[in-house]
Amino acid sequence: MRIPIAILTLCIILSDCSQSKNSNIIKGLTIDPKIKPEVEKHIEDSKEFDAFKNKMEVYANSMLVESFENDSLIFRSTDSSKKQIFKSFYLWKNDTLTIDGAFGLFGGIGFGIDIIKNNATLYHMLSSDDFPEFAYNEKDSLVFRLQVPCTGTKIVLSEIPDSAKSQVIYGYVEFKSANYFAENGQQDGHEIFPRQKLRNNMRIYFRSSRLSL
Repeated sequence: MRIPIAILTLCIILSDCSQSKNSNIIKGLTIDPKIKPEVEKHIEDSKEFDAFKNKMEVYANSMLVESFENDSLIFRSTDSSKKQIFKSFYLWKNDTLTIDGAFGLFGGIGFGIDIIKNNATLYHMLSSDDFPEFAYNEKDSLVFRLQVPCTGTKIVLSEIPDSAKSQVIYGYVEFKSANYFAENGQQDGHEIFPRQKLRNNMRIYFRSSRLSL
């Protein structure tokens, strides 16, 4: 009887260890510190962005995107040497960690991540600055900020930042967005119809720091 009891005890110990380890796993997210050197291949700092250092991370970043209008490819960028201005930050609110990253200083196009407890959700984020431009559906009211659902998602982070500290984290996301609609311009103060039906496939490497409010 000693051997079965010993085996049973070992199985219980291993099961407890496995449960403890799995409790730290975040669904939809991979933690890999090795993502940092890969990110650094795609981003470039510049002194012209120094004014934003105390608020968020701002740098030049590779724009890797496929854009579709009415399901037809209208733009593709796969050259990582071609970079655009990019901003990124994260913040904690209660038990939710939010990470945003977008091309453009005012308004922009990029991604948003919400991590609540052990679940991570990635969405395509679009924001406008001066006036509302985007809608989920063709006849919806236009809004300033849109969070579009995605498929084919992948999230990699170098680490989960401590909610009590200010850290710099590195990451990578990829996704295929659902369709959304954008304003097609205005004439005499009225919106020009029909609206643009759009979607994007994106791959984004990023560096993010805690947002300073």
